[in-house]
Amino acid sequence: MSSDPVYADLHTHTHCSDGTLPPDTLVRRAAERGVEALAVTDHDTTAGLKDARRAAHAHDIRLVTGVELSTEVDGHAVHLLGYGFAPGHPVLADYLASFTARRRERLRRMVQRLADQGIDVSSDTIDRHVGASAAPGRPHLARALTEGGHVDTYRDAFEQYLGAERPAYVPAPTQPAGEAIDAVHAAGGVTVVAHPGQWMPGTVLRTLRDRGLDGIECYASSHPEYLVDYYQKICRSHALLMTGGSDYHGGTGTENTELGSVGLTRGPWERFEDAAL
Repeated sequence: MSSDPVYADLHTHTHCSDGTLPPDTLVRRAAERGVEALAVTDHDTTAGLKDARRAAHAHDIRLVTGVELSTEVDGHAVHLLGYGFAPGHPVLADYLASFTARRRERLRRMVQRLADQGIDVSSDTIDRHVGASAAPGRPHLARALTEGGHVDTYRDAFEQYLGAERPAYVPAPTQPAGEAIDAVHAAGGVTVVAHPGQWMPGTVLRTLRDRGLDGIECYASSHPEYLVDYYQKICRSHALLMTGGSDYHGGTGTENTELGSVGLTRGPWERFEDAAL
């Protein structure tokens, strides 16, 4: 991987989904770390983009409109990153509004499962941790469990209650990947598969390409050098875009990557910018 500094971090989260920082703080920190281009890619919402754009103008940083979409292909969970779209486009806005409603229903069901275990988490505590998020989920509930003294640590919340196959677990809502790709394309954007890692079957990636996938997040904190090389070769072979980002959430949770630690150096960023934005 190049030793050149990261120019563009194209995968970050704010408190509008499961990150911890307000959009303006995230943008300011990115500028302080020398990031020149930033994508805010909250889960299934674009609620943070307006504040992020205002902050980007103030800090002279290029903001890329972004979103991370929870999808599935033949039963396989797949996260897609959308870039460069018009946030207010009605097709995408309707798609995301429907998804927010499903996320809130999932949270309600997890709270009920905790109650069935004799664990009552106050609605005020949950609301405080959900805050401005348009994509409520397990991280918010984990913080509420920790604050309420039901578990000792954030990690314990997942290990005891919220992780897969634990008592309060409810699978995350998803949509067929093709519908998500169509919604982003309708809004003038491109779609990229996020952090595919080692687990993604070739059949899933082929299905995504057939449905109009535009690129692959080659540079990810979970990708060792050999996986970066592997996905770069696929991109070159199929004329797909190459992207990268830190998947920064603000320093809490099960992952703690540094803002601007992973992404595109200037040359790859310019190629992505020319092709997609």
